[in-house]
Amino acid sequence: MESPTRERMVAAITRITNWMRDHGAPLLADNLASGAPPERLDAVETEVGFAVPAQLREQWSIHDGQKDEQNGFVGALDWFGTQLAVAEREDVIYLLGLLREDRSDWVAAGVTEAEAMSDAWLPFAGRGYDRLVVSCVSGRVFTCEKDVPPLRYVDDSIVAWLEAYAARVESGAYAVKEGFGDYYLSRTDDMH
Repeated sequence: MESPTRERMVAAITRITNWMRDHGAPLLADNLASGAPPERLDAVETEVGFAVPAQLREQWSIHDGQKDEQNGFVGALDWFGTQLAVAEREDVIYLLGLLREDRSDWVAAGVTEAEAMSDAWLPFAGRGYDRLVVSCVSGRVFTCEKDVPPLRYVDDSIVAWLEAYAARVESGAYAVKEGFGDYYLSRTDDMH
């Protein structure tokens, strides 16, 4: 029997992939990789030196990111698998260091002191310097960009973010565009 969190994630992913197929971008839906086995998820924790939040482990056990980069699943962003998340983590830590330089930015960023002072962060989607990251202290989701502040609170959990993303996709907040590979989802509004 699947956990309620896994069921919610699978349902949200299915909503997104169905929308992609219905709107002329089956390649984006079909680009999702199969799930990571438990031993790979354990290896990630060994590589980074901290526990991966349960919801991120669950996400990666469903889909270990995308098969190919450039045909992003998250708007114009690629959905990172375990390997890419570990590789891209260094840039997140660099930007986190910039946030630590000015505590006055913490309020705008929406970070707690425990989150800001911890290096336990992992990106799970991105392209260039634009990323979605999860605090492995709290499980909360943030954008991570070169802007000031470099982190901004998005949602309380990965499953909440995924369900909100599915709702935005279905509501018409995105349109299929060519580029960044073959296709990507472009925002039709200015919500983040």
